[in-house]
Amino acid sequence: MRRRTWIALATAGVLGVVPVGAELLARSVLRDRVRTAASRALDGDLDIGLASRPALLQLADKRLPFVEVDSAHAQFGRVLDAQVHARLDDVRLIGGDPGRATVAAARVAVLIPPSTVAGMVGDFGGMPVTGVRTDPRADTLTLVMGRAGLGTVTLRPEIKDGRVRTTVIAVEIMGRTAPDAMTDRMREAVEGRAKERDYPLGLEATSARVEGDGIHVRLGTDSPATLPRTG
Repeated sequence: MRRRTWIALATAGVLGVVPVGAELLARSVLRDRVRTAASRALDGDLDIGLASRPALLQLADKRLPFVEVDSAHAQFGRVLDAQVHARLDDVRLIGGDPGRATVAAARVAVLIPPSTVAGMVGDFGGMPVTGVRTDPRADTLTLVMGRAGLGTVTLRPEIKDGRVRTTVIAVEIMGRTAPDAMTDRMREAVEGRAKERDYPLGLEATSARVEGDGIHVRLGTDSPATLPRTG
C-alpha cells in the first residue's frame, strides 16, 4: 500500500513538471525567435519580454499579443550606442523562418547619451568634441570643442517630417559669438552629417527633448510592418 502511494505521488510530480518544463521551453523558443527577428532592426544585446498568455499557445498559433524589447547599448538607425525600449503589438511569426515576423503597431523610446552625440558629430576641422553640456530648460546640448574649450556649438533636436533633426542655434569662439561665415560652416558640418536613413518598421519620431542624461526620443507607428530577415 505504501509503495503504491509513493508511486502515485511520484507520477503526479512528474506529470506536474512536464507542463511547466514545456511552458519554459516554449517561452525560450519564442524569445529566441523574436530576438532573431528584431536583431536586424535593433543591433545589440536584447532582452525580450513576453505577454502573460501561455507561451505554448503563442507558439502554437505563432501569434504574440505583444513583445517588449530592451537594450542598454544598442545601435538604432545611425545612432551607434543608445538605450532602447520598444513595445511591439500583435506580433505574428512567419512560418518556420526564425528571421521574419509581422508587427501590427510599435512604440519605441530611445535615450541618446551625450557621449554618443559627441561621437556622432566627430570633429570640426581638426577640433575634436571634448565635452557635451545638456540644458533641459533650453532644450539644447552644447558641444565643447578643443581640449581647452576653444569653442562651443549649441544644438537643438527637432522633429521634421517624422524624423529627428539637429539644428545649430549658436556658435561661440573663446566666449564670443562666431562670425556668420563660421557659423554657417558649422551648421553645414553638423546638419550635413545627418544621413538619410529610414527608421525600422516605418517608425516616425513624435517627440525629442533634452534631459540631463541626453536626448529622449519617442517614435511610433500604427501601420503593419515586417521585421526583415537576418543575415
